[in-house]
Amino acid sequence: MKRNTCWWLIVFCTVVLVGCGQVEEDFNDYLLLTGESDSWELSGYEVEITSETFKAGNGTLHMKNETDEASDFFHFETHVVMNGEDTVVHSGSVSGPGVDISEETTGAIESGAYLDENGEALTREDIADIYMIVEWWDPAAEENVHENIELY
Repeated sequence: MKRNTCWWLIVFCTVVLVGCGQVEEDFNDYLLLTGESDSWELSGYEVEITSETFKAGNGTLHMKNETDEASDFFHFETHVVMNGEDTVVHSGSVSGPGVDISEETTGAIESGAYLDENGEALTREDIADIYMIVEWWDPAAEENVHENIELY
């Protein structure tokens, strides 16, 4: 009987000790973002952060009060400020003579998780700011115009 009890005690202690190892938690944060600047409205922009991946995009930029805006250049960059560091996580461009930029889709990206200095995946709580910079050639003003859209 003592041998049987001792055997079960060893098995129990082994299970407890193995179960006390460091376990990485999985998480999934989803943000659906909208915002606007003087000339642009952004809708449907998604950011998904997991312990394994970072995804951003699927939004649509609409130029306010314009249904047909011809330009030679259009560009956007999505910035995320994480742990004090400003990082461009997504961008896109269109160029060519007379391109209609009144409505532009952002497309989407997927990458591995962004990591902190300890190698841990960054979470929603680590994000201080998300914003988009939109730049385009304004033929009426004959110059490149930049506007920021605050998203988070």
